[in-house]
Amino acid sequence: MKKLIIALCLGTLSLQAGAQTEPALFQAADKTMMTHWVDSVFDSLSPEERIGQLFMVIADPSSNTRNMNRLLTYVKEQKIGGILYHTGNPVTQATVTNKLQETARVPLLVALDGEWGLSMRLTGTPRFPQNMMLGAIEDISLLRAYGEEVGRQCREMGIHINFAPVLDVNSNTGNPVIGLRSYGEDPQAVAERGSAYAAGIESAGIISVAKHFPGHGDTFEDSHYTLPSVFHDRVRLDSIELPPFRRYISDGYAGVMTGHLYVPVLGRRSPLPTSLNKEVVTGLLQEELGFRGLTFTDALAMKGASVASTNSCVLALLAGNDVLLAPANPARDFAAVKEAVASGVLDVRDIESKCIKILQYKYIAGLSNYRPVEIAGLQNRINTSHAAYLVNRLNAEGLTLLKNDNDILPVRALARKKIAALAIGESEGNPFQTMLNRYDSVACFQISRTSSPAEIARVYKQLNTYDLILCSVHTVRIPENDAFRKLTAAKPVVLTFFTLPYYCKEYAASINNAKGMLVGYENTDAAQTYAAQLIFGGIAGKGKLSVTIPDLYFAGSGLATEPVRLGYQEPEAAGLDPAKLAEIDSIVQEGLRAKAFPGCQVLVAKDGQVIYNKSFGYYTYDNLQPVTERAVYDLASSSKAAGTVTALMKAYEKKGFTLNSRLAEFVPSMQNSNKKDIRIRDLLYHESGLVPSITFYTSAIDSSSFRGSLYSPKKDAAHPRRFDANSFVNTTFRYRSDLVSDTLRPGFSTLVARNFYLNNTFRDTIFRIIAQSPLQTPGKYLYSCINFILLQQVAEQQMQMPLNEILGRYFTAPLGAGNTLYNPLTRIDSLWIVPTEDDFFVRRQLLRGYVHDEAAAFMGGVSGNAGLFSNANDLAKLLQMLLNDGVYGGERYLQQETLRLFTQSKTPNSHRGLGYDKPWPENPRLSSCGLLAPRSVYGHTGYTGTCFWIDPDNRLIYIFLSNRVHPTRTNNSLASMNIRTRIQDAIYKSFNGKSKK
Repeated sequence: MKKLIIALCLGTLSLQAGAQTEPALFQAADKTMMTHWVDSVFDSLSPEERIGQLFMVIADPSSNTRNMNRLLTYVKEQKIGGILYHTGNPVTQATVTNKLQETARVPLLVALDGEWGLSMRLTGTPRFPQNMMLGAIEDISLLRAYGEEVGRQCREMGIHINFAPVLDVNSNTGNPVIGLRSYGEDPQAVAERGSAYAAGIESAGIISVAKHFPGHGDTFEDSHYTLPSVFHDRVRLDSIELPPFRRYISDGYAGVMTGHLYVPVLGRRSPLPTSLNKEVVTGLLQEELGFRGLTFTDALAMKGASVASTNSCVLALLAGNDVLLAPANPARDFAAVKEAVASGVLDVRDIESKCIKILQYKYIAGLSNYRPVEIAGLQNRINTSHAAYLVNRLNAEGLTLLKNDNDILPVRALARKKIAALAIGESEGNPFQTMLNRYDSVACFQISRTSSPAEIARVYKQLNTYDLILCSVHTVRIPENDAFRKLTAAKPVVLTFFTLPYYCKEYAASINNAKGMLVGYENTDAAQTYAAQLIFGGIAGKGKLSVTIPDLYFAGSGLATEPVRLGYQEPEAAGLDPAKLAEIDSIVQEGLRAKAFPGCQVLVAKDGQVIYNKSFGYYTYDNLQPVTERAVYDLASSSKAAGTVTALMKAYEKKGFTLNSRLAEFVPSMQNSNKKDIRIRDLLYHESGLVPSITFYTSAIDSSSFRGSLYSPKKDAAHPRRFDANSFVNTTFRYRSDLVSDTLRPGFSTLVARNFYLNNTFRDTIFRIIAQSPLQTPGKYLYSCINFILLQQVAEQQMQMPLNEILGRYFTAPLGAGNTLYNPLTRIDSLWIVPTEDDFFVRRQLLRGYVHDEAAAFMGGVSGNAGLFSNANDLAKLLQMLLNDGVYGGERYLQQETLRLFTQSKTPNSHRGLGYDKPWPENPRLSSCGLLAPRSVYGHTGYTGTCFWIDPDNRLIYIFLSNRVHPTRTNNSLASMNIRTRIQDAIYKSFNGKSKK
């Protein structure tokens, strides 16, 4: 008998739909296996249980006893077929689901009202953009990929149905309930995006349910609280409201939700809501449009479904719905349906047909082989790096630039602009302003609803002193005012709205005044982060406005920009495997446990995107101050390449010297020495024959202040403390009073360390010592810091300014790299500077903000061999400029020919390039570079525990900054554990495709 019912059911559906086909999920099912399972389950059900299969209750996913007893009653007494949860968290909901599924005789269909993914209902899950922002995305394949990921997460959660996509065309700016939930006002755009999202969801085996049929986009009321009316004629409905549903049905998706609406033209014979109206559900949806999947009501507890005289569940079934969603009183409504069947109001054959259809979709959903949700690791399986990548990508692609007068965006000429950011309705430290400050030093201001008039006036007064103001509006509760309008008229202002686009019209005057205007759609962290990137050119501007902003911009508007600076993305954006890249974390943690360094920063950028940027550990081993991305490190010898070579390339472009020029032409103090004929090339290749280093500070020591020698290879009474790996030292010496002072006074302005000033004449002493120093075999590789002290003089002589000014004026200031500088205490609070050594010997203090290298210190902190400080973020800007053949932020810093000469040249005598270190594959044990790096890589390491490497073949930058010399330089574990090179190799291992080797 039951098999006959199934056959009749399938035949009836075929007659109703004519030439229409079943949804794709139905077609893909093994019909023989499905029929067998449905047959066995259906036969086992009592009439009451068959009715129960039509009910899907809504409930809290709480595991407390009272709630669980209520849910178990639904399962045991009302024999419900499915459940839809309110808000909760993944683990609790999954736990409740497992318990209910264990109790149910027939596995339950578990539904999600997840229009923008799990986060619509579950905390601690990826927060995808809402639909209005997705409607601005041009790349439709992203919508499918997004649907695939939501579908995957649903499967992890034991969810079988997602009540999405929303196919309402939001043509009414005053719509109180749809708004951001709609893909926009263009029916074709809504159809295309909704269908793509559904395709992704169903590719994971999850049933998609389009809503709210026949269209809730042009209403002034919310069906949760009343019955909204739609008074359009059929021509209008066929052109605006219905096309997305036609496309969805034609594309073969599985579910449709009927909305609670009053549409007179569709229900001429009945004043009932469309969800309860047979003319709409059976006549229009199923017969005219040919829909053959599951038809769900919207929540029947909503006021829009309230009917005084007849039970709404009975009416919904009579109308043609298959699933009764969220009845107001499940026990009472179950009894009413049961009574309607008994009295003949409802045909038992219809109930059985609907029950069979639901069982078929339970089979399709995999419930014939039910498995409980695996709780262990659930949170991690949901919050994957791929999910984070999609969240970021969707936000980046949806942001919509609507105004860009005189190409004010991306922001350029940073060195000539004093920039401020004003956040209206957001607190200090918001993601938008935080990201802005990754690009440049931006002064941040905030105005909240509780700001006093005096506070607001003070903010506007301060803002008038800036050259560019980046204003973000985060709330609809703070209206435009006269002071703001005046500011936008007086100053270059870029406006970014993290609100519903329609709200922008409230700021119409200011928008007309502003130089730039950007729509971020939502006030989420991701929207704020990527809007800031778009403003500075970290990402391209691509979005097209999904709705019309009255009197300002039409739907479809949107300006394009190109990326000109580093962006910040997930590893997947650059084709790197996040799981493999996570090996970096393991290597760093190994180093931290071994106390190879107290803390560090690691940054990886590929293809112009920073895809790994993490801080680990603490400033010191007391674990009081954690390392953040603001932490500034002493680069030590990495300064040679990052600072001196960069400045020398700028000087080289003045064409005052060649690589074959003689040193004495630029450094007069070498004219009468055996160094006069050393070539610039020799200095850069470390083939000058100069000694590796000179302890200049010993010339400032009073030789009569101590007995015996200053150094000893072994510890004894006169040399009690180890200084480095090879020596112990006598610490009883004093400095000469004519050369060293503990106060700043005339003639003593060379600052070596805190309360340590050097006689200004000592600089001449340094060059006299260099001139008199022995010379080894020229042309033979011998690494020497002295080479770069002399190269500094060449650059300064050519540019007629000190090294720090060359780097600041021509590079770091226009790059927005204000944390890359010499003598950082002149501009940066010591709180942000990571200490290096507790120097008991030369400077007799903890070094914090003063260069660690003694030679550089006695040069006043600005030296060709060391002295540069930076954090990884700002150093990356300089390195990306080099990788870009001299261009960054839309500005040229160096000529391509210059860069290629300096970065591609290599001596045949060693692994050295022109100032840069390079891989040494012939002697990997001594190479500073990873084994997997190609030969084209160039960079440098630093004694304090730093390195950077640039890979032009793979468009890759790697930076490692640490203070391994804290508290003592004798700790060499960083090198012995090969931390830096192992991290570099881990990066190459993470490439999904083959790296160029």
